[in-house]
Amino acid sequence: MTEVDSYLAGLAPADAEVIRGYYARALELVPEAAPGRKYAMACLTYRGRGLVSVVRTRKGFSLFPFGSEPVDLVRDRLDGLPSTKGGVQFTATHRVPLAAYDEMVLWSRDRIDRALG
Repeated sequence: MTEVDSYLAGLAPADAEVIRGYYARALELVPEAAPGRKYAMACLTYRGRGLVSVVRTRKGFSLFPFGSEPVDLVRDRLDGLPSTKGGVQFTATHRVPLAAYDEMVLWSRDRIDRALG
């Protein structure tokens, strides 16, 4: 069982399904990504580095693209979702827009490629 599978198994089925959808989309965009753990969070990694993590929180969910730049890039397209320097908070009924999510994941992939050459 992967880190992501273990994490999802501990959640309520509806919550796990929300997160599973985001990971499935990231894998469509970056098929080379793999489940892992970074900063004590289950996540998808790419070339050994954190690509994206989506976790259940007390008030909903948080998405972390492992950097502040991806969040800054799409902040004006988050449909009013609260964000921090490196993350976006959302709920099952008010989700991160797919185009913004895609852009964050692809930006993170490209950042890793630039760093590793």
